[in-house]
Amino acid sequence: MEEITEIIKLGFENIDTNLSAGYILSYLVFAMEFNTEKLILEQLPGESVYTNGVWIFKEDEEGANALFESLKF
Repeated sequence: MEEITEIIKLGFENIDTNLSAGYILSYLVFAMEFNTEKLILEQLPGESVYTNGVWIFKEDEEGANALFESLKF
């Protein structure tokens, strides 16, 4: 539990938000019960491209649409 307290403390020190601490902490119960075995992870298809002095992500639109369709359930 000390580790969770430390993470929360660091989060409030480093995140600027208009949400109250009480509101955020009210979701802690859900986070503690979260079942990661049911989590689906996917990667959005595309590539990183360096243009005009910055890196951007260029989405593969066709691949992204196919991915989104496959994730509907």
